[in-house]
Amino acid sequence: MKLIVQPAKNFEGEATPPSSKSHSVRALILATLAQGTSYLYNLLDADDGHAAIEVCKDLGATITFKKNATGGLDVIVKSEGVPLNTLTTDLFSSNSGITTTFVIPLIGLRKNTDISLTLSCGEQMQKRPLKSIIQAVKNLGMDVKCFDNNDNCPLGLSGNLIGGYCAVDGTNSQYVSALLLSLPAAQKNSVIKVRNLQERPYVDMTLAWLAEQNIRIGHSKRTEGADTVDTFKIFGNQEYQPFTKTMPGDFSSASYLIAAAVLLPGEVIFHGLDMEDPQGDKRIISILQEMGADIQIEKTARDNTIKITGGRSLKGMTIDCGDMPDMLPTLAVIGTQAQGSTTLLNVANARIKETDRIKSMAAELTKMGARVEEKKSSLTIFQSKLHHAKLHGYSDHRTIMALALAGMLADGTTTIDTAENINKTFPSFADMMNRLGANMELAT
Repeated sequence: MKLIVQPAKNFEGEATPPSSKSHSVRALILATLAQGTSYLYNLLDADDGHAAIEVCKDLGATITFKKNATGGLDVIVKSEGVPLNTLTTDLFSSNSGITTTFVIPLIGLRKNTDISLTLSCGEQMQKRPLKSIIQAVKNLGMDVKCFDNNDNCPLGLSGNLIGGYCAVDGTNSQYVSALLLSLPAAQKNSVIKVRNLQERPYVDMTLAWLAEQNIRIGHSKRTEGADTVDTFKIFGNQEYQPFTKTMPGDFSSASYLIAAAVLLPGEVIFHGLDMEDPQGDKRIISILQEMGADIQIEKTARDNTIKITGGRSLKGMTIDCGDMPDMLPTLAVIGTQAQGSTTLLNVANARIKETDRIKSMAAELTKMGARVEEKKSSLTIFQSKLHHAKLHGYSDHRTIMALALAGMLADGTTTIDTAENINKTFPSFADMMNRLGANMELAT
């Protein structure tokens, strides 16, 4: 499909962005590990959310859900807990990177672990590296067969997640979170050593979930030369308890709406975004404020609101994105509208997402007339007048939605291909943008 975007003159109204993918998947995993019934409100109703639901069903949970008035899912999860009563020897995680990674150690917590289980995924996910998490679970007792001999999915997994010691690459925080979620249910105590942890807020989010479950974990951080080393000690034979929780809004998905509200004239009020949540991408708010945006935050007992008065002049700045690489596409577009230049640093891990986002954003913004300088782990964007263009979306939801934002700022009709991939996290993207003043449509 193609997303056809016309220039926008203003942006105003009220909106509730989709619920957090990161929270939704963690909630489903923990509810599956817990013995009993959990009630999860406002889960993400998108491809990644449904991929996690289907995997948890195959791991033995009984899951029912219905759509709610705000666009999310209200979900009931009933589970026998650990050991997982897996219903199949073939799991499919679609193109959900978080689901694929999180489920790898979980497979070592099922019944009949002597029988190999095949974990397969979508074509896009097959290209993403899994070597570090594969080696980690091997060290912790599991057997892993890489069918294509390339440390990527599909995988054959058997054996118990016993526990013990492992080191894991800090480039992708999902490796760390996957182990932190599963190892409390392992047979023995475990130690995870992580060098130069990136995307740290996502690990903080996992630790916050575990704290709510009263899971015992020790954590220390020290410097070794130029490196930062995190060590996590996880006590084994712990049990998860069923719970009730409402998912907050997703700052990653909201970033395109927030950026449009800042860059275009008008006033927009966003609901359901909690600035006290561990999500690292919430920092886009403080960054935009520092650049000159008019953003007001209000927290009440009933709601969290962010009010943005748009059209203010922004100044470029240097931004360390090591903890928030998913913001690179959005910030790159914002950089085209800010005085001077905007440099996004420490974003090497943005190259191993659904696509190489440094490369994709540099290439497509250049097509639109932007001046961009790409380096190995950074991207510099200069203030530029954007022109309409035919753009490639790289089958990447974040690249597509960021380029749609750029199209709203251009001088004519912009067309973006592979647009069906916005369904991964934000199926209602075009409709929500249009209600606030955009003019875009999906077309075959």
